[in-house]
Amino acid sequence: MNAENYDLTRVFNEMSGWTFMQIALVILLCFLLYQLLRYTVPRVAEHLPARFRLLALNLIPLARLILFAVALVTITPMIFNVTLKNFVLVLGTVGVALGFAIKDWATSAVAGIVAIFERPYRSGDWIRIGDDYGEVIDIHTRSVKLRTADDDVVTIPHSRIWSENISNANDGSKTLMCIAEFLVAPDRSTAGIIDILTDVAHTSPYLDWSRPVKVIMHNEVYATRVRLKAYPFELRDQFNFATDLTTRGRDALINADIKIVSTPEFGTTPN
Repeated sequence: MNAENYDLTRVFNEMSGWTFMQIALVILLCFLLYQLLRYTVPRVAEHLPARFRLLALNLIPLARLILFAVALVTITPMIFNVTLKNFVLVLGTVGVALGFAIKDWATSAVAGIVAIFERPYRSGDWIRIGDDYGEVIDIHTRSVKLRTADDDVVTIPHSRIWSENISNANDGSKTLMCIAEFLVAPDRSTAGIIDILTDVAHTSPYLDWSRPVKVIMHNEVYATRVRLKAYPFELRDQFNFATDLTTRGRDALINADIKIVSTPEFGTTPN
């Protein structure tokens, strides 16, 4: 009985003022180093080419994970008398208590660690989760932050990767596909449409010439749907590029006497 009491009391080391100062210093140093990286890396990345910018931005979540592990490994021996028996005792007691208290947070945190290694999204990627589409601007332990086209910042917990599909538009590359759609009258000839829209894409100042331009058509009930697919040179130009393709493509089709139509609303019938 005395031996058991001795082992139990030796789970924790004797704490002094100097011990608390050391713990605080480790936490402070890791926090300041992370904040320095979080401030410096995005600003340096802005001056790099698109491919290298994405690689630099992905250093931030990895650095946070490493700093957290360093702090944990450094602080644990200061608080606990690290032996195998004490480790099992503390892990079992604390694990059960925290499991109920922070179940949702822990689920998101584990998903965040998985996301760092499986990489369904990275900093700088353009992703869609549910109804939210935007650029990944920060990856935290629990959540990922997106900046949408409307300049809103949306915070999404990592745990959604367990239950939802993650659509990644560029998947770490420097460009992504943009699509401009047109509906043309089904009773007119489609001759020339491919050449017209291909020329529209090739004369855009945003075009990445190293990637292909495609025009895809298929029939619908009330129109022929035409989709112009091309890649911008810079990720952040995607909305300007799509607008440029849409406006100039529409004008080019009209000037070529190709009628642009719209599908009737649900529940109506054509005249």
